[in-house]
Amino acid sequence: MNQLLQDVDLDFATAPGARLVTKLALKDGGVDPLGLRQINLDLMDRAIPGINNTTVFIRPYAFMAWAWWKTNDLMSNGGKKDVDSSAAKDFVMRLEVIYAWSHMLAGGRDLPGMAVLRSCMPMEGGGAFTFKGANWESVKKKRQASTSIMDAIQYGPSIKALGFLEQTSVTGVFRPTEQVMPAVRVIDAIVSGSAVRYMVDPSVDSFLPEEVLPLNDELPPSEPSSQERAVFRSLFEPGRETGRTDFTRRNDTLALVLEAIEATPEGLTVPELRTVLASGVLPGGRALVRAGSNDTGLQATWLLMSSLQVRQLQRLALESMLVWIEVMIKANGGSASTDALVAMALRQAEVFDKDLAGPTVGNLLIALSQRCETHGWPAAAAKGDTDLVALSDKLTIAQRGAPGSYETIPGLALTALGYVQAMYAALKREGADDGRLGELGGRSDRFPISLQYRRLLSLAEATIETLWRELIETWVIGQHVRWSVARNGDGTQRLRLALGDGGWLRVHKRLSGPFGPTPDRLLSALSLAAQAGMIVRDDADVEPRFLVGRS
Repeated sequence: MNQLLQDVDLDFATAPGARLVTKLALKDGGVDPLGLRQINLDLMDRAIPGINNTTVFIRPYAFMAWAWWKTNDLMSNGGKKDVDSSAAKDFVMRLEVIYAWSHMLAGGRDLPGMAVLRSCMPMEGGGAFTFKGANWESVKKKRQASTSIMDAIQYGPSIKALGFLEQTSVTGVFRPTEQVMPAVRVIDAIVSGSAVRYMVDPSVDSFLPEEVLPLNDELPPSEPSSQERAVFRSLFEPGRETGRTDFTRRNDTLALVLEAIEATPEGLTVPELRTVLASGVLPGGRALVRAGSNDTGLQATWLLMSSLQVRQLQRLALESMLVWIEVMIKANGGSASTDALVAMALRQAEVFDKDLAGPTVGNLLIALSQRCETHGWPAAAAKGDTDLVALSDKLTIAQRGAPGSYETIPGLALTALGYVQAMYAALKREGADDGRLGELGGRSDRFPISLQYRRLLSLAEATIETLWRELIETWVIGQHVRWSVARNGDGTQRLRLALGDGGWLRVHKRLSGPFGPTPDRLLSALSLAAQAGMIVRDDADVEPRFLVGRS
């Protein structure tokens, strides 16, 4: 029988002519179309380890430390027996979900996973929820996917890295460190005196929404107690000596950032702070790291943070050009040859800024480098037309498609790459490393700043047309195709461009972007510092402003 079926399959497969096939099911995707972002992420991990862009409140740290402490105490019968890992994780998840559920019912947005909870937990008047059975398993699965407080993209890694939790002898079971117990005791006292105190009773497994709602008022996520603030500050504030490299680097970064804020009476927003870090110059004109400073840690940290801002601009310039290529293909009737794209880029860049006409790449680089005027590089990175953060904002805005905005992208991108070139040379003089593991380096397939620098030097005698051809074909399209194919195999269509008879074609109907700088954890770090009372946060304007002082 099997042989007969195989013969039938063979007959169908080898028969001439057209045949019906199932529709190819591919989902559009890909958030890193040029494969450039890993270098950014690596720089962030080096500069501010132990937190991410979602960790902005202190109380989730203390609450999860309490949840593990309470679970261990209940399941070990006060330390008299071993804890079952599966049961412990289930109970910790129950405590976490009850807390997040109460916050969701109150209309809060300060904990992760509110949208997921709204889809699977009852609202007021919706009846009780039972923390066992199929519904509970479904909720756990959804939370564990990415929205649990302990998830890898939420507070989980940070809670462990900062020292709120440590691994026990049982795999997968954690306990609070001795240093955080004052915060744990505060949470326990609040829960023990609340109307929801039976949330910790394993024999009670069903709760009404109305029963858990009061917990949010008693433990608002954004309002830690003085004990929680003090504990967090002791683990987070610069000056803590641990011997661990990650603590040392984070301490140095925080010390540098706090020094910038303390030296600026009117305070700094995060974009203003990025400008200070890029240039190494405070708004008042003083150097961020004083000349002759004996603190090599601050100098190394500044080089790292400045290199990160430069890399942000370089990546954004190239990703913006990908958007521009897609737009020009559509404007050209659905396809465009490399020659056509080069001609459009040349024309639009020259209209944007006549200095971008060259005639050679060397002329271009000299003209852009000399825009630093008397400030010199890297100080010029905070000044007027050479402000790197402002230029990043212009690139992001240009991708949004206002009338005439797409046509400014080639000029903005080429200007950005010229400033990146000047900043590379300046930071190298200051001591930055351009090796594979250095601030200015990285894997060659990620197109690090150091590779761009060498390529542009090699093209110094070439025409601007030659540069545009390499930029479009190799730096953008070639880089994109390489990484889209390298990540193939999971049913996701990452490829946005393909080569047809008439030139380049768009594969996706939807336009890529708009791309912006990769979130760099500065807002998270400053928000946590403000929560801990190390600085003051002022939310009067759209951009939060951080000022010296203790709250």
